[in-house]
Amino acid sequence: MVEVYPWESRVAIVEDGRLVEAFWANQDENVGNIYKGKVKDILPGLSCAFIDIGLSKNAFLYAGDVMIPGQRKVSNGLDLLKSGQDVMVQVKKEAFSEKGARVTGNLTIPGHFIVLLPCQTDISISRKLTDDQRREHLRLLMEVHKPKDRGIILRTACQEAEDEEILGELQDLLQVWEEIRQRFERMRAPSLIYEDIDVLERTLRDYLDGDIRRVIINNEKLKEKITCYMNKRKSKFDFTVQYEEGDLFEKYGLEKDIRRTLRRKVWLRNGGYLIIDETEAMTVIDVNSGKYTGKNDFEETVFKLNQEAAVEIPRQLRLRSLGGIILIDFIDMRVKENADKIISTLKRELAKDKAHTRIIGMTGLGFLEMTRKKSRYGVYEFFTDECPQCNGRGRMINLFALSCEVKRKLANMGYMEQENIICEASPRLLECIRNDEKNLGYIEKRTRKKVKLLDNPDLDLVDYKIYTE
Repeated sequence: MVEVYPWESRVAIVEDGRLVEAFWANQDENVGNIYKGKVKDILPGLSCAFIDIGLSKNAFLYAGDVMIPGQRKVSNGLDLLKSGQDVMVQVKKEAFSEKGARVTGNLTIPGHFIVLLPCQTDISISRKLTDDQRREHLRLLMEVHKPKDRGIILRTACQEAEDEEILGELQDLLQVWEEIRQRFERMRAPSLIYEDIDVLERTLRDYLDGDIRRVIINNEKLKEKITCYMNKRKSKFDFTVQYEEGDLFEKYGLEKDIRRTLRRKVWLRNGGYLIIDETEAMTVIDVNSGKYTGKNDFEETVFKLNQEAAVEIPRQLRLRSLGGIILIDFIDMRVKENADKIISTLKRELAKDKAHTRIIGMTGLGFLEMTRKKSRYGVYEFFTDECPQCNGRGRMINLFALSCEVKRKLANMGYMEQENIICEASPRLLECIRNDEKNLGYIEKRTRKKVKLLDNPDLDLVDYKIYTE
């Protein structure tokens, strides 16, 4: 499901009718872009350096992410840096709130079948490729054809790919890297030297496989772009691209799913529920029986609760983009076979996740311990900010995210017969919208109506009214 507006793009991954992942990008998206930056400050005490890449805030580079093409990685990456030095870095996480962008020197140039690693030399293969013969064939193929001083990750899509397709993409990515290297040599810092594809193409590249059958999009021109992309990839899958007007997330009930991810409590279908708490150190998930009492057999009741939780938890991890250390407190079970079945279910559902996950095992206190790699900001971070009144203990709505929501609603009011669209909201929210004159003009042109913004100090920040006259 894809929604595209001038101020933002949103992509939803839906499995079995349920939202499992959501991606956002605004006009200033930088993730994946490679810059020639300049080292501004080195802070050994914090194990990081600040890099000027030409954005409003200096980006930060952790010591463990320092890699210089052509140089061997050292134990303390900061030893490779000095103030004023030019470095090549890639945006790993978008700048958000008061934080600058996070960058890395461990560059990656992704394709559909492989990922080129200019600063490494190893060959890695997706864990989801489990056939030993296929893994060995792919490894030998790369050992013969890849440059000795470049690393490669073979992605899951290689499972059904022809050798010619993989090698063709390898040559394309090597050519991209050569162009990046040449730009680094001739351009002055700070400069953008490689711009990654947009969120829509990136999602197609990373998620398009035999399991994805349909893309629904609200932009007719981009429908043709996706079709051309698929033809270029020579996809073997039965795949359709469908155009529909309007607010697709609202139409298909995905907006409610996104809003629910802001809550601590997640209800399960059998009446139980999860409590999800994020901290700086880890995420803790508690499984509770709630309204579910089951039959007479206590063990069977607990098993069914834990079984549903083991299916829902991986979905929540993907949807909320939770990462790092994760502790899960399942309800205690007496029968070891039942506990093994729960872990088996959890592993099966986690296998659908593109992010790398690892189940460590049970702690001494009975928590299931696991880790998940997090590579982007989640729904919680996108929609909310730290509350300045309570020193970050609470969260408040993010004004930018809320203004995007209002603009989406206004842009889809063209079906109304009246000439004027009224948006009544708090002065703070309307100020944010008024400052975006370009997109207000787009909304009026699209709907062929006049948009009037009416201040209402009595409305809470999160409340607004849209009507016509």
